Amino acid sequence: MGGDSHAVVLAAGLGRRLRPLTEDTPKTLLAVDDKPILDHITDALAATGYEDLTVVTGFEEAQIRASLVGHDDLSVSFVHSDRFRETNNLYSLWLARNRIGDGFTLINSDTMFPRSALGRLQSAEGSALVVDAEKDLGEEEMKVDTDGDTVVDIGKEIDSATGEYIGVCKFDERGAKRVVDALDRFVDEGRVNEWYEAAFRETFDDIDVGIVEVGDDWIEIDDFADLQRARQMWQARTIPE
Repeated sequence: MGGDSHAVVLAAGLGRRLRPLTEDTPKTLLAVDDKPILDHITDALAATGYEDLTVVTGFEEAQIRASLVGHDDLSVSFVHSDRFRETNNLYSLWLARNRIGDGFTLINSDTMFPRSALGRLQSAEGSALVVDAEKDLGEEEMKVDTDGDTVVDIGKEIDSATGEYIGVCKFDERGAKRVVDALDRFVDEGRVNEWYEAAFRETFDDIDVGIVEVGDDWIEIDDFADLQRARQMWQARTIPE
């Protein structure tokens, strides 16, 4: 497996801001255009030639497993987090550490994006983050700062930034090993309630991480307004397949 053939989707969270819709249903299984968000992601992976998928589950694990039965275009495996109620996505990614050392593509399970961006990421050399360089940035956006074409920092608190990280990235084998090392350090220190971007930040002095511009509309679905907008965007086909 490698970064251009193996994807990891993090789907362990509770989706609290979408309750009561997520009271008994994982956020990634909410429907957009009569299809779960997760299906949009797996369809994009299959269409761009990915072969292997690791899904990190937590809340309502059985529902996510059942939803992926019959996806013959991808070889799907699962890693489960028993601590999903008390940890953040850094810990979820760490749980998949034994599967990502050869390189991996990472996708947040609440993000909808154009397949073309995934294809450009897949064909990019080395490690890269998919970034929206056009969006106005507020306090909550995960911002990326670059020096030329190379990422130098990531975080919500960055004052001056190139754009927003959309929750889709790729690390080649060298980059993946650095990410795993950083994840190990965070977990060893008990810092399991941090965003995985904190671990990424620690790799930028050791490896070159580029950017791939998203190019078209995309959306991260955090709350009811996001979900409604995603449904409107998909109906209008402003997020191209």
